[in-house]
Amino acid sequence: ILPYATEAAWRLGKWSSLDSLVNEEHDESGQDAHARYQLSLGRTMHSIHCRLPEKVILGLRDARECVMSSLSSAARDSYARSYPYLMKLHLLREVEYISSVFFSEKDRKDTFVEFVSSDEWKDRIKMITPDITGSNDIINTRLALSRMANEPALEGSLWLDIGRLARKGGLYQVAEHSLAQADMSFQNAYTEPAPVDDSFIFFVQDSIGNVKLQLAKLKHAVGETTTALNLIENNIPASIFQMNDAELDSYVSKMTRDGNIALESKETLSRRILQSTEWLVSGGLRSGSEIKSRYHTVLKLAPKWERAHFHFGKYIESLLETRFSALSELGNNASRLIVLQNDKSCQEYSLESVSHFGRSLQLGQKHLFQALPRLLAMWLEFTSIESADKNASLEENQAQMNSLIKSFAEKIPEHLFYTALPQLLSCVIHQNDETAKNVALILTSVLAKYPGQAMWSCGWLRYSKSKEKNEVAEKIFVGAQRILQKQGNDLMRGMLDASKHLFNFLITLARFNAKENHTSVRMKVPIFEPELKNFIPPIQAALSVTPGALSRSSSRDVFPPFVPRMRTFNPELKIMQSKAKPRKLSAFVVPSTVAQRETSLPSNGVPISQDSGEMHFLVKQEAKGDLRKDSRVQDLNNVINRLFVGRKASSGPNNRRQRMRLKLRTFSVVCLTEDCGILEWVPNTESFRSLVGRTYNPQVPSDSIHRRGTRLSNFNDANLRNAFQRCQELFFVKKNLKLAAKKFNECVLQQYLPVMYWWFIQNFSNPHAWFEARTNFTLSAAVWSAVGHVIGLGDRHSENILIDTRSGECVHVDFDW
Repeated sequence: ILPYATEAAWRLGKWSSLDSLVNEEHDESGQDAHARYQLSLGRTMHSIHCRLPEKVILGLRDARECVMSSLSSAARDSYARSYPYLMKLHLLREVEYISSVFFSEKDRKDTFVEFVSSDEWKDRIKMITPDITGSNDIINTRLALSRMANEPALEGSLWLDIGRLARKGGLYQVAEHSLAQADMSFQNAYTEPAPVDDSFIFFVQDSIGNVKLQLAKLKHAVGETTTALNLIENNIPASIFQMNDAELDSYVSKMTRDGNIALESKETLSRRILQSTEWLVSGGLRSGSEIKSRYHTVLKLAPKWERAHFHFGKYIESLLETRFSALSELGNNASRLIVLQNDKSCQEYSLESVSHFGRSLQLGQKHLFQALPRLLAMWLEFTSIESADKNASLEENQAQMNSLIKSFAEKIPEHLFYTALPQLLSCVIHQNDETAKNVALILTSVLAKYPGQAMWSCGWLRYSKSKEKNEVAEKIFVGAQRILQKQGNDLMRGMLDASKHLFNFLITLARFNAKENHTSVRMKVPIFEPELKNFIPPIQAALSVTPGALSRSSSRDVFPPFVPRMRTFNPELKIMQSKAKPRKLSAFVVPSTVAQRETSLPSNGVPISQDSGEMHFLVKQEAKGDLRKDSRVQDLNNVINRLFVGRKASSGPNNRRQRMRLKLRTFSVVCLTEDCGILEWVPNTESFRSLVGRTYNPQVPSDSIHRRGTRLSNFNDANLRNAFQRCQELFFVKKNLKLAAKKFNECVLQQYLPVMYWWFIQNFSNPHAWFEARTNFTLSAAVWSAVGHVIGLGDRHSENILIDTRSGECVHVDFDW
């Protein structure tokens, strides 16, 4: 129990007890790595307290050695197993830096406060596991160090962080205790005898307000809505919601202590009002006019707050939908448009909602995937209405809407519009001429800003079956090239011009008819000017906005900077033997650093020493379908994945969604025309049919028909097909589910024994790898089944279901059903 006693001593600040524990003679030879780490960390904290810098260095070195000995083995299994050890290394880094602050000749307090106010200190908590257990060790160490530095205000801030994380993680008792500790620490800081300046008193008072806000959120989370509203609206007079700007400024200036120091910042006050307003809206406890006045008050206090604009826009949209329901007789889209055409209130709601959504996107990007799709949908719907009797009010509001969008097109960063390119591309032809111009304006600006990525999304319009789309696309590309020319970016301008050559080449491959039974053909490798290495490869990793870019106001490094570049195509074109006979196209790739460094690289279709490998694509033409369906399904899958990785826990830190690691494996689908496209090759995969067909059960006699899975994968087995059709008839025609299930068990399951589980045993000999592969297969199959059921996904035969042979993950392809 020595390691646990040592940890308890420094966490509780029992320095005399820690002194006896670390200085006594103990036999550590039988201790494991974790125990030795705790003892080394305890010695380090003791040395910091005693101001012994040499011993601090030794303690940190020993602690790191203990962590690395465990990390080296855990890293071989998975990142999840390595994660706790990485957190320990983060912890030791903080201890190391703060120890240098304690030994610094400068003002220790100022240096300490400066460090804990830095972005590195704050971002470390934001980037780690979003529940209290992931950050527990780091925060506990910070608490101990803040007590050692005699900084109660800092200690209160840490307790407040713990309470916030615990509440979000569903650990409500931990949250309540932590918030009580935070309040006590801030009260101690507020009453400490040392001389403090006005800004410090303001910080402490504002922090006490934040504690009350978090406590109110906690009460609301446990169902005590009335208590939460009373807490959060304490000392907020009802008259504040009727004040004009001058009166509100006067009220805020009077919120002072001794006539000098504000008891609460505008930010904290606005957060309290907005949070209580959201609860009132969800509970239906106030009328529409009262809610709107509350939102207006929040925006007067914090006019540049993204969240306030987003939620106000969302509330106005809810009023719009309520009015639609009340006035629409049929409830269909046509009836909705008639109401929108004739009702001025609906038109004003649309304008106001779009205005606030656009303003929120100008100020931040936290609500991007909610605000931008709604903004575009409301704009495109509202301006699509055509009035036969020249409705002056409607035309005026439509013109105002387009004027709003035009201003947003200039102020909202282009990479935000890039995330909504499919929605914009679907409306390049629009009933309203001004709307069509605005769509083209946005697409032109995005294409000029990110030509390498946006080219793949916009290029198919130039080869569309619609002549109108061809003309619009040509204008968009020419407009983007003019912008690039003005900027002096001749390379990207030339690349957009050469993209025609690249698209023509890929479309020709997609439509190429190979001779019967040919598995490959040799093609002539085209030469591109500028070189192919200047084109961004059409893979998901290169065409997706990085998550970090959506949390920064700057548009730098929006896309991954180190994506391999295609040097030249491999002349060997493989013909796949499935029904559609798609072509497997390969390209020799070089690292991005090589592509940027070398002015010219060979383009003759021959591998060179600088190549880092090959990149594979599937080029195909749908005989009757539309590849845009595949692209839209991938967009939907990406939306679902964002929902799965949402940070807000639903039932505590170990909620089922986080434990299951649910996700859909996606890949890039780039349309070349409506029926042709280039798809990213999914590596290390085989069809489900192929795996079952070659798997065998070693426990069954070699002459048994049940030994191999060949019978299960044989599409020509008449017995299997007839048995399955009889079961379907019992269910669909005779509506007898019980009898259908019984017959399915007798005629199919008992006659065709499963063998797939043997594939996992034979391919994953390590028990841990076997368990992970089975889990990955189970979870991915379950998610695809659920999504397929919701969207009505058809054509799910065993050739359209792939299995990742390295991870066991299930991947679905070919969504043109």
